[in-house]
Amino acid sequence: MSRSKSLRLPYDFPAYLVTVLNFLAAVCLVCVFFYIAKDLPETVPLHYTNGIGFDRWGEKTELYSLAIIPAVTAALNTVLSVILIRKNLNWISYLTSGISFFITLAMALVSAMMFQGALSA
Repeated sequence: MSRSKSLRLPYDFPAYLVTVLNFLAAVCLVCVFFYIAKDLPETVPLHYTNGIGFDRWGEKTELYSLAIIPAVTAALNTVLSVILIRKNLNWISYLTSGISFFITLAMALVSAMMFQGALSA
């Protein structure tokens, strides 16, 4: 009799998957950000105040940190998560990946708002 072997994923697979998806989200943000940023005018909004609107304008290069910070955070988180997963601390890996993903999403929303302001002005 031949037994069919079922595909069994390792215990750590979901933790690695979350880490990789978090890193890919940050890479996507960087790619989309710089693709859109090249077409922006030289002067863009840099600060938004509720009720007033945009209250500070400057060079578009000042917006680059909105893409670089999540990328650096995701890269550092990837290294940290691999170390944590190998030490069987998956829950801390999930926590750090969640924090990094939140930073990526927050910066994506701020970038979208700044791009909208720059393109509508």
